[in-house]
Amino acid sequence: MSFHKPESNHSAYAGFHDAIRNVHASPRLICAGFQRELSALLDGQVPERHARRTMAHLEACQDCGEFFHAIRLQALAHRDLAVPGSLSRRLRRLPGKDLFRGLTDSEIVRRLATTLYELGKAYALAGTDGEYLMRIAEEPVEIDSFESGEAAEAAQIAEESGACSSRFAHLVGETEGHLEKARAFLEEALSLKPRFAEARIYLGFVYQAEKNPDRAEAEFLEVFLNTDRLLNRAHAAIQLGMIHDRTKNHLRAIRYYRWVVSSGLLDHQPEFAFVLYNIAVEHLSLDQPRKALPLLGLIRNEYGDLWPMVMEWLHGSPELLEALQSDQACRSHLEQLEPAFFAA
Repeated sequence: MSFHKPESNHSAYAGFHDAIRNVHASPRLICAGFQRELSALLDGQVPERHARRTMAHLEACQDCGEFFHAIRLQALAHRDLAVPGSLSRRLRRLPGKDLFRGLTDSEIVRRLATTLYELGKAYALAGTDGEYLMRIAEEPVEIDSFESGEAAEAAQIAEESGACSSRFAHLVGETEGHLEKARAFLEEALSLKPRFAEARIYLGFVYQAEKNPDRAEAEFLEVFLNTDRLLNRAHAAIQLGMIHDRTKNHLRAIRYYRWVVSSGLLDHQPEFAFVLYNIAVEHLSLDQPRKALPLLGLIRNEYGDLWPMVMEWLHGSPELLEALQSDQACRSHLEQLEPAFFAA
């Protein structure tokens, strides 16, 4: 995967130097509430909640957005300039609480990479999940210093209602903007930590949402081939199977789904048993109901909690149901297994 890089070390230095100068020049303070949320996020405390609150604040407060942007630029510049010990010194020059006191440059980079990932994930969910977007809009936003403009209006409403409700209409209408921000955060996370499999998986989700399946496939394939963690490989394999299902390359989809089963993951994480249903669907799509039947029976007998959902999924897909009904042997077997299976 390629990342945008500055044209030269001089331009990298100029970028973060300008960002620092802009933050120092601001007459307003960095909000204490934002610093608390960001500090908790950097420390890995309840990442989803603090990422959601940090995102809400970034959407409401320009000053804190510039402050965090300066941190991001310095970390990226540190990666390109590679001056040992310089990152922590530069970050101490920023206004507000010292978020990185006592940390080495490598520890700062690691924590920032994780924080960027959590924020990228939050923006990705905001761009694809309406319920998550509602939770973002309902987050309280504490803006300490406001004089005029959008931040002042947001702060006033937050103060009166306890939630940044004025931003909700804006947030709802910014799906593409949320995905763009998600992509930027996730690419920065990967720039700081190239083998960050979770960030790469979410970047693949973003590319899928942006209707770019080739880029999505490349990200998932990178994880599947190169990460050592079984769970991440399984997530990547499932996403690759789904991509090939959508392009009707059912045989390739089956290969990835079967890998998940053969990996042994279902033995200790049975919530992945839905992949058995995915394999059955691919066989039905290939007009192979008798290969799908044993998989459905396995779900019925070994993963009973999943079975009601499988019946619901099949009844919601007339084509798949017809493929099972058209084979008399399959129909008879399923009716013995579950008498109400073909009920209207």
